Amino acid sequence: MKIMKRKITLFILAALLLWTASAVQAQVSVSTYAGSTAGYTDGSLSEAQFDQPQALLFDESGNLYVAENNNEAVRKITPEGTVSTLTTEKIYWPFQMTLADGKLYVMQRAISSYINQIDMTTGAVTITSYGSYNYSLGLCSDAAGNLYVSDYHSIYKVPTDTRQKTLLAGGGSESGFINGTGSAARFNYPGYMAIDASGNIYVTDGENHAIRKITPAGVVTTLAGSGTAGSADGTGAAASFNRPSGIAIGPDGHLYISESGNHTIRKITLPDGVVTTIAGIAGTSGNDNGSGASATFYTPRGLAFDAVGNLYVADYSNDQIRKITFTTTGVANAAADKEYSLTARKGEIAISSPSKINVQVYSLTGAAIYNSTLSAGSHTIPIKQGIYLVKVNGKAGKVVVR
Repeated sequence: MKIMKRKITLFILAALLLWTASAVQAQVSVSTYAGSTAGYTDGSLSEAQFDQPQALLFDESGNLYVAENNNEAVRKITPEGTVSTLTTEKIYWPFQMTLADGKLYVMQRAISSYINQIDMTTGAVTITSYGSYNYSLGLCSDAAGNLYVSDYHSIYKVPTDTRQKTLLAGGGSESGFINGTGSAARFNYPGYMAIDASGNIYVTDGENHAIRKITPAGVVTTLAGSGTAGSADGTGAAASFNRPSGIAIGPDGHLYISESGNHTIRKITLPDGVVTTIAGIAGTSGNDNGSGASATFYTPRGLAFDAVGNLYVADYSNDQIRKITFTTTGVANAAADKEYSLTARKGEIAISSPSKINVQVYSLTGAAIYNSTLSAGSHTIPIKQGIYLVKVNGKAGKVVVR
């Protein structure tokens, strides 16, 4: 196989970045990516029809998967823009999806909730034996392949070894809005989840109108929101949400949230918890494309980033997939003048630097692959074939390993 090399300086990384430094401003533009009116039609992006898309997920080849409520289906959109149905088997009320161990897992919320496993080649669906649940919405996985489920008022971990659910945090059937560790913490219908390189889980706590953080040890804190519905931007508890739903970690390392109650898309910077509205008009539903400030959504839910940093939105009540692009203006931080050599080779990523750097590698599904601070000099990171997001000192870019 031909070895493909890419040498990336921080200038190129900065060009791939959506947000490189405080001096750089991101202009937001919203368009319709796929879908029109409610229906069930495969084909091109303009021909395809969806019915209440719930969740989105990219695989490492750039295919976008769409879980649909009314069609009880999982659809696949190729990078070339062809829409097909992944499986002919019905998946009742599919919600969040994740990739682990090369398999696609889908949370099914019916009378009882189960984790479905889909063979991505044949489309065969298997109901796993990873525990039954009551009211599950969220599903994510870490780099080790452990699964995490938000169910009723709790978060469960499904380890790779036993594949039996264990309580990570929450009070089971008892709701509330309490920070704490493990079973001492309380949620109120936690929803979709995202996991960072350190294994911290961020969850949209829907009826608490808040975004919560759970450490690998089960310590729960509130990142933003006060428990009262609203639409205010601000920091931490000064910000307010109205039924936050979808969540994704962007290539800039910050959180992006969809709000089904406000019909907006919000951004939360980490670790300080500063909340801003990037697209949509709070309290106004619609289907308008345009700038972030003028665009409208109708009950947006699942979110997913592609390899170059575009954000896709499952616009539930519009039966469409919307696309948010970010165009940077201004001058990047002068620190980008330093040259860091990064080369994608067969089975590894090689990087050299004149000074100490932090390197993080993510799969396109958001799973953390690597996170380490490297000393000055040359280093190699063993990695399998695929497309990855690589962050060097917080600056992100796409790398293809052949």
